[in-house]
Amino acid sequence: MPLRPLALFAAFMLAATAQGAGSPHYQLRYEAGTATMQVTLCLAQAVADVHLEAGDDAARHLDGLARDSGAPLQRTDRAWNAHDWRAGECLHYHVPLGRIADDRSRHDQTRRGDDLVIDPSSWLLQVGDADAADLRVELPPGFSISVPWQRLPSSDGASHYRIPRTPDDWMARIAIGRFREQDIALAGGTLHVAIFKGADAAQRERLIAWLRRISRDALSAYGRLPLTDVQVLVVPIGPQPDVTQREAVVFGQSTRGQGNALTLFVDPTQNDDAFDRDWVAVHELSHLLHPYLGDRGAWLSEGLATYYQNVLRARAGLLTPEQAWAQLDDGFARGRRDTRPDLDLEQASLQMGERHDFQRVYWSGTAYWLQVDAELRRASANRMSVDEALRRFDACCLPSYRRWAPDEFVAKLDALAGSAVFTQRFREFRARHDFPELTALYAALGLGREGETLRVDDQAPAANVRRAVMQGPALAKRPSSERVP
Repeated sequence: MPLRPLALFAAFMLAATAQGAGSPHYQLRYEAGTATMQVTLCLAQAVADVHLEAGDDAARHLDGLARDSGAPLQRTDRAWNAHDWRAGECLHYHVPLGRIADDRSRHDQTRRGDDLVIDPSSWLLQVGDADAADLRVELPPGFSISVPWQRLPSSDGASHYRIPRTPDDWMARIAIGRFREQDIALAGGTLHVAIFKGADAAQRERLIAWLRRISRDALSAYGRLPLTDVQVLVVPIGPQPDVTQREAVVFGQSTRGQGNALTLFVDPTQNDDAFDRDWVAVHELSHLLHPYLGDRGAWLSEGLATYYQNVLRARAGLLTPEQAWAQLDDGFARGRRDTRPDLDLEQASLQMGERHDFQRVYWSGTAYWLQVDAELRRASANRMSVDEALRRFDACCLPSYRRWAPDEFVAKLDALAGSAVFTQRFREFRARHDFPELTALYAALGLGREGETLRVDDQAPAANVRRAVMQGPALAKRPSSERVP
């Protein structure tokens, strides 16, 4: 039976931080035998009209909707309206999560034995004008939950969370099952890692050890994780028979719905060297350093992650500086070769999926960040850099649960860096119909080709900048090919 409203609120207030009287409070109780979630949603104050929203297909999954008052809900498309909501009143319903996970029409939801992965938009009603909500989860013995939400202190044996409100079209994943979530504590925050079925105990230990190494390496951008809580879902899928070169990480994705998360599809049979050669995890971790920029800004966001996937691995000793520069140079060659001049870069970003302009978009963006980084460093004797500008952005503006316009983001970086270079180069690059010209930058950095070999010249005017890019800030470091880049 659902908890009484007063008891429910007492349990919430033990764990919750101070909030406005109108913040929603959820109680979730998972029943493993039927793979069903019992949901109770309460509001502390009386409200004349409550607007409840969910995803497009939620209506067919919510069963037994009932208010404490017995008053009806009026449904309109993807929403439900409730009138004359009493102070402390709750809404109760249950959701067949197993049935949702078995729906093969949704690529973001699945079942792996007892482990379910579900988008919360398909079943968790949200109060339309609420910026955030608190939530309490009860699970049967032996079960865990993995979520992108912010952790709250708990004193009652249940799990407590704060759910930030993000745009409805931002994807999120929640996993419930018999996996064991493990935390990787880092400067600034924690990775909450769930590894699904498909890896044995020894492989799971190796995967956690690898994630611990690689996440610390990724922090060499400026020394800390920019978010307090990051969900990491690791999906073992084994060797892929349709690829000629076996990769340790087959695919990666970052998501921002209701918080920040990474999903990594891995082949756990690969050895440590194969995982240390991987670039996907560093690429996805680098997406935590910037806000969501939308399709129009994909060349900026993917370019930054592609730039850092090479730079940060060099700083960590996973690549030599020469190898990192060679990989950047090879990527620029692919981007140049695949650039079609009929669209400018911003238009190509918008149509990247339809036109498959991935190489152009990713590597044009990478060229932007290299150009800006070099200019900042040359003008400041390496005191200002992309690293430092993003560190200042982190301090002022992350986490961010809204979409940033690309020009707004670069303008903010300029304001934080005391420069104009981010915006100037942004305007130039986004309007280009060709691949960015890098000849002058290469000459300044001391990069040049001799046949198929990339050579470096330590007498070049900005050779110190070239070296500093791969060394990074003065941070403590460990000693020492989505697959687009």
